[in-house]
Amino acid sequence: MYSLSLPEEVYEALPRLKQFLSSLGLPLEKIQNSDLLCCCFVHKSYAADFKVAYDHNERLEFVGDAMLESVIAKRLFLDFPGMPESTMTLYKIALVREETLCKVAKKIGLHHQLFISKGEERNGGREKASITSDAMEALIGYLALDMGYLIMEQFVLDSIYPEINEVSKSPVKSYKTMAQEHIQKFYKHLPVYNDYDEKVDEKGNVLLFRSEIIAEKEVLAVGFGTNKKKAQEDAAKNYCEQLE
Repeated sequence: MYSLSLPEEVYEALPRLKQFLSSLGLPLEKIQNSDLLCCCFVHKSYAADFKVAYDHNERLEFVGDAMLESVIAKRLFLDFPGMPESTMTLYKIALVREETLCKVAKKIGLHHQLFISKGEERNGGREKASITSDAMEALIGYLALDMGYLIMEQFVLDSIYPEINEVSKSPVKSYKTMAQEHIQKFYKHLPVYNDYDEKVDEKGNVLLFRSEIIAEKEVLAVGFGTNKKKAQEDAAKNYCEQLE
């Protein structure tokens, strides 16, 4: 069985975490790896508070990100047979973006279950969209790996996919699309994204990417993410927020 190293306090919270899953209608009898379950609630800031190199939920987040996109893409394809690929892409972006995941995470009470550092706690980290949305992806990753794809898929369809009703009420655009439209209008050319490895672990795995959105050799905004796509979208979001 895949084993992890976690603080004792996290293991002691297992009954509470199981109760949380039960409140979401998830079948506790399907739990095979309690370590993996506990890990999906541990933010990297909490693990970093200890001198021991404990595990945290970033790797589960990586899996969850891919699983979430696959479920949403499949559902959009089946539900909207006449929808062009470009529109499906925008709907998918709107459903998997940080704001949507944060909204759903808070709706189900996920943010109350997280283990975060004392510093993040003082700074309102439990309410931060980046932390709660990442935890949502980590939970999805856990469900896929431990309870199985079908249970994970149903969870996504029950909790996240219904947000399409809100998304469909207004024109759907990604931050990258909005940033591109604005930059084309004022700079008369497309923006360029420069991506960098911001944080790399001792094994050479990139933990955090930095992306710069550039026009006329000027850095207009900077973003961060656990993959290049997220970092670019974050940079575009930060650029758009400067325009408000």
